[in-house]
Amino acid sequence: MAVACVYCGFHAHKEQAASVVLAALLKQLVGVEPMPGVITQAFERAKKEVDCRTLRLSQIRVMLIKSLALMRRGFFCIDALDQFPVKYRPELWESLQHVIRGCSNIRLFITGRPHIRGEVDKYFPGYPNVTAIKPTERDIRSDPMTGSTGYCLM
Repeated sequence: MAVACVYCGFHAHKEQAASVVLAALLKQLVGVEPMPGVITQAFERAKKEVDCRTLRLSQIRVMLIKSLALMRRGFFCIDALDQFPVKYRPELWESLQHVIRGCSNIRLFITGRPHIRGEVDKYFPGYPNVTAIKPTERDIRSDPMTGSTGYCLM
């Protein structure tokens, strides 16, 4: 079993694309189980490229499915999805659909402001186990060091 998490921070908009998010999730999964040969080979090929090209989104999706297939259950936590650039969201949603279709043992936990629920419904219509978790006033507290507000789900 594995849990992989990524935070879509507002300040990192320039570095965020679907491939970056999925690569971050893949990187966390690779250390959990023995790495499948196809993943090792893909990383080795990418390192040898003249322009030091990173892996393509399609390659990352295949590797995620192969890695998850080795596990009984996997969880992806994508935090603050509402802060992920709107122009890249369709590609991320479609990639998550692809991974879930390819691997039924993966579960998504997505946080974001209420409007994200509409996107979940659009890309995962009729998904049987969508549950909204709404914080209460008691769940919200300010960080005394930064003054920022966060959610505490207990």
